Amino acid sequence: MGITSFYYLFLVAIGAIIYYILPKKIRWIQLLLLSIVFYCAAAKPITFLYILGSAITAYIATNVGMKKDGADGKNKIRIALMAIAIVVNLLVWFVIKADSILVDAFGVFRKVIHVLPEFNGWEFVGALGMGYYTLQVVGYILDCAWGNIEPQKNFFKLLLFVGFFPQLTTGPISRYSQLSTLFEEHPLDYKNITFGAQRILWGFFKKLVIAERAGIIVNAIWADLATYNGFYHWIVLLMYPIQMYTDFSGCTDIVLGTAEIFGIVMPENFNNPFFSRDSKEFWKRWHITLGVWAQDYVLYPVLKSSFMVKFGKFAKKKFGKNTGKFLATSLGMLCLWLVMGIWHGATKFIVGVSLWYWIVLMIGDLISPISTKLLKKFSVNTDNFSWHLFQSMRTYVIYAVGAAFFRAENFKQALSLLGSLITMFIGNIKEVNPWIFFDDSILNTGVSYVDINILIFGVFALFVVGILREKYGYARNYIAKQGIVLRWIIWISLFILVLIKGKYGGGYNAADFIYQGF
Repeated sequence: MGITSFYYLFLVAIGAIIYYILPKKIRWIQLLLLSIVFYCAAAKPITFLYILGSAITAYIATNVGMKKDGADGKNKIRIALMAIAIVVNLLVWFVIKADSILVDAFGVFRKVIHVLPEFNGWEFVGALGMGYYTLQVVGYILDCAWGNIEPQKNFFKLLLFVGFFPQLTTGPISRYSQLSTLFEEHPLDYKNITFGAQRILWGFFKKLVIAERAGIIVNAIWADLATYNGFYHWIVLLMYPIQMYTDFSGCTDIVLGTAEIFGIVMPENFNNPFFSRDSKEFWKRWHITLGVWAQDYVLYPVLKSSFMVKFGKFAKKKFGKNTGKFLATSLGMLCLWLVMGIWHGATKFIVGVSLWYWIVLMIGDLISPISTKLLKKFSVNTDNFSWHLFQSMRTYVIYAVGAAFFRAENFKQALSLLGSLITMFIGNIKEVNPWIFFDDSILNTGVSYVDINILIFGVFALFVVGILREKYGYARNYIAKQGIVLRWIIWISLFILVLIKGKYGGGYNAADFIYQGF
């Protein structure tokens, strides 16, 4: 059962009706049962044991050693149990989801030590949303250890936090303090129902109307880079971020809209990332919950560690205050980005994505004072639309380069594509084929002119909605202030567009999302 399927909408509708009929105090129980039903329908039921085991380890680790009054006992057994629970959860995830990293590493060792046997990884079936709920559990245990939250005494409420059904598809990665609203008494609210349904509809538009069409072109070109050469490579480089964004954020909209129908507020995962003026701002707007998780549970602890404190003092003394601070921060950021790459579960993400974005961010910090002085010296007006557009386009291309490693089958293929973007103008002049923008060549990828026009309209709609979000918080807040006739025209038109022009056939899979594999 995919979250863009009719069965999912039916489950949510029936679940919401039952939810608001039940007494408020036991509604969380219905959410837990609904989550189990969804999981059994969307994944292999047996793999729910992973989620159950994760919740059990978190419950035992955070409750053993607590005093009767709820105060932290601070005993060694409790600290040890928390550490063990974190290691076990991360180890289970790594063995199942990131074993390809071990395969690659083992392959390197075999080239040196030939007697080593061949290792091709393990064939374990992973749980749906394992990458997301594992980080939630680790964050929950650490928050309990640091005294940020009180441990949940009710195991089944903790199980609901770990396995709340919408987030198991593509997140977001929630903190316990954010999802504690799961257990609150939510009255029936017309605004929650309508706003939730509207957000789900907008998510369907992103996924089915935009992402699926962009995916036709992207998949066709990536499948045969030799045939689709020249400017096709530029097309796929610049279009894939659109596909990824509308796919990932569309799913997130469906998830957040579903939760909103039940009166539950989940953290945002995207905030107009392509409006960002630099890469640092971009990563505050893209996959927000993963970035915040890595910042709070990786970067800050690393920077506060005794080793990093000593290293920072040494660097400042040796190279000066500013340089020393930069070196210490850079090392901490490297740890953060390595964790981000490992979380994605493959070597190509560590080398291509983690190191690329880390280098870009560090270079940005280094040249920022210089560029500021140069702009001031040459009296460049940076407070205008054209300059902001240039900054956003630059940030988009930087992200697109890293995204190539995300989409490529391996590191070598990504480098080949990126290299061809330049060499086509130098050594392979025959591959310069600008006519593909003016003839019917693009139709060979499997799209029609109707698809292309809908794509153009969809991207324009994203831009308009993005502007409204920047100004009003959410576009729906602006729409809600309009007359009832205009409001209904907008939402009915969007519904008809999704119903008629949504890509449901030709290989479409309702359970297929780019980030669902994590």
